[in-house]
Amino acid sequence: MRFLDLIALFTGAVWNPFLAVHYSLVLGSSNIKAEKRAGPGATCGFTSGNVGCDTGLCCSEAGTCGTGTAFCGGPGCQLSFGPACDGNQVPAGPDTSKTPRPTFGSVPNGVDISHCSITGKVALTFDDGPYIYTTELLDLLQRNNVRATFFIVGNNAGKGQISDASSGYKSIIQRMITDGHQVASHTWSHQDLNAATPQQRRAQIINNEIALSSVLGVFPTYFRPPYTRCGSDCYGELKSLGYRVVNYDIDTRDWQDGGVNAKSTYETILTQHSAANSGWISLAHDVQEFTVHELTQFMIDKARALGYDLVTVGDCLGDPSANWYRDPITGERRDAKGVTPSQTTSISSPPASSESRTITAPSTQSTTKTSTSVTPTKFITPTPVTSVNFGIEHQTLYSSSFIPLTSSFTSTTALSTSAVFSTSTSNAPKLGPWASRHFMNQVVMGLFSKKENVAVLVMSGLAVLGCFVVIL
Repeated sequence: MRFLDLIALFTGAVWNPFLAVHYSLVLGSSNIKAEKRAGPGATCGFTSGNVGCDTGLCCSEAGTCGTGTAFCGGPGCQLSFGPACDGNQVPAGPDTSKTPRPTFGSVPNGVDISHCSITGKVALTFDDGPYIYTTELLDLLQRNNVRATFFIVGNNAGKGQISDASSGYKSIIQRMITDGHQVASHTWSHQDLNAATPQQRRAQIINNEIALSSVLGVFPTYFRPPYTRCGSDCYGELKSLGYRVVNYDIDTRDWQDGGVNAKSTYETILTQHSAANSGWISLAHDVQEFTVHELTQFMIDKARALGYDLVTVGDCLGDPSANWYRDPITGERRDAKGVTPSQTTSISSPPASSESRTITAPSTQSTTKTSTSVTPTKFITPTPVTSVNFGIEHQTLYSSSFIPLTSSFTSTTALSTSAVFSTSTSNAPKLGPWASRHFMNQVVMGLFSKKENVAVLVMSGLAVLGCFVVIL
């Protein structure tokens, strides 16, 4: 553990002891490796002394070795202990790990973006798909002549890889481009990037690039971290990879209690501000039936009634569509329309683990791509995934309530750059009420992963004790 981490921990303990203890556990969990392997039905993972599963098996969120969606689906499958976890699989497609990352456009890379920079705009964003409801959502958006932004997850909840033709998702994503929507990345299997090892975090980013390149012939320059959790190292890596990091300032919480409060949350925020001096990035999920069948039409109608235009995130930031994607070979900006995905071959077997995967450099041979329109593959209706947690935002450790615009936003055309693009990489709002089993996993993971955690916890305890002494 770095000295600066210890200083941050001690300081944090004085301000918020609970978060400081959590921080110490996460720091101690960053390099966990399985100490031994076990077969089907055996206990595994953080709660079992770091026991890993045999090759070909997954370690479920509950800590049992097995196969199938209940064990292997992301983000619940424990990547460090389940070699066959969906999140450990590598998609077929052009390797992008060595792709050059030249910067372009005025939207900065590697900083938090939570607001539209152009007033009078609402950017509807949908996370975690595509899924069985996404085609209906695309139909609805088309009927209403609305362009939205989709933050795609490549292989979550056992739904199958988006680049696999048999999953039925390739044609859905290609249609997003054809219909004028923006496609962005939401990681490969929706892992918490702050809890992942550095190797796992990079694989979550690169693997989704590979899959999307296979589907579209390009990969996005826009990214949203799962649970909006992305620390300084995470932001630094996303900056080096040329990503605009997009969060939101309206959280509909459409996943919570069947979306009972989603409409009122969205409406309240819009009606409290004027379209003349505000713009919004709204969060919803196309894996939620309620969102597709009820909420989206409501959001469209309400925004238009209040004088807002509905646009993509790129449009609400004043960023031309040519800047939204990269060529997987040259790394240069490239419009997704008119690009034909290159032919790829499937990978015959998954790697033993995400830790041992070696990413090779792309071929140096020149590649010529024809400028023909994308021809969608024959649509195959995706198979519904039942009884699986999609890992959507209700699992986050922190509440992510919207950040209201202030009276300082007076321009009728654009908001100030400093107000829109936060240079802070600190992403730790107050602890919310939605802490789940994920937090308990973090606790046990930290306690059993490193001997130095004992010293860290002692420091936290002393800091808390010091607070009481000062108070008394």
